[in-house]
Amino acid sequence: MAGETNPTAEIAEKISKDLVKRFRWSWLPAKDRNFDCLKQEKHARANKKQKHTHPTDVVFKYVDPYLNRTILLNTDLKSYSKSSIAAPNVRAALKSLAQTIDCARVSPEWKGRYDIEEEGTSEIRGLLFVYNHDAEFDGNFERYITPAKNDNDDQATGGNINNLPLEGGQFLHLLEPRTIAYLQTIVADTAKLHFEGTFPVKDYFFYYPDQKLHRAHLERFQRPATIELMCGPYMIIGHDAVAKYDEESCSLKQTFGEGYVIYYNRPGSSHYEFMYLFDVLSNYQLLDEDYQIRIRVAHHAPHQQIKSNYLRAIDAYVKDWGNDEYQKSKLQVIDFEVLDMAKQSFSKTNVGWDEKE
Repeated sequence: MAGETNPTAEIAEKISKDLVKRFRWSWLPAKDRNFDCLKQEKHARANKKQKHTHPTDVVFKYVDPYLNRTILLNTDLKSYSKSSIAAPNVRAALKSLAQTIDCARVSPEWKGRYDIEEEGTSEIRGLLFVYNHDAEFDGNFERYITPAKNDNDDQATGGNINNLPLEGGQFLHLLEPRTIAYLQTIVADTAKLHFEGTFPVKDYFFYYPDQKLHRAHLERFQRPATIELMCGPYMIIGHDAVAKYDEESCSLKQTFGEGYVIYYNRPGSSHYEFMYLFDVLSNYQLLDEDYQIRIRVAHHAPHQQIKSNYLRAIDAYVKDWGNDEYQKSKLQVIDFEVLDMAKQSFSKTNVGWDEKE
């Protein structure tokens, strides 16, 4: 998208920035900038006469709580209609992004523009952001990025990503239409909960339990949602007690207690899914305190029997605990809801229909 100003490209930029604010990312002001390629023989086409450059649509930034390192995401923003989402386009974008990151990691120009961290405290990665602006794509995006069985097997993916030019220690991340819709659903739902007085504006945090090899850094309200957390099967968001201004008494009143909201991004096709989730909450000791816990399913295709599977999971889990009544009471007070997925579409008139991707 670098250097382009067509309306569909602007949509991807707007959507991405609206999302990252809620997940405590920031973006660096220099956008739509190219930088010189330092590996012309490796990256440029053989017949390319003019000097080769690499694109940077936008750079997103956050500090990983476990790594205690600034992650700089050199982002390629794509806004496609359903008909434009195809394996060759995806492969071409990933190949270009891999080459871009290969150069960015050694480019004084790129680092002087975006990386002001001390040596060794930051990491440059690539992010392909694929937004579907007509909201009509409902296919499985994974088929475009599943490695082929062999180098000649293009049919499985339509693009064969086996031989993408990835270097050692290089990361490429992908936010595709379904994941973006999941994140949009979280943003819309937390706004709805805030309106109802059950979720705060600022006093919420993304939950990172201490692990054997990693302990979470940063003050909890400063921790962002990492790209790994965004793409995971669930996202746990904790919050303090909620207070809202009461116009009649002209004072703040508590409207909801301290608690956790778990956004679940799986179909719930088996009760074992929820038994595993209960185990996670138990291991994190979230069931031991007097927290108000809400599980909110934000999946594009929840199973028809998901609520029955959830109730069955409670019975099975309590049975495994020897019919512990205390454990049963903790699980039974968890609020469980299946959400409607957020889908934002843009008409041909609104976007100018100048799609050049």
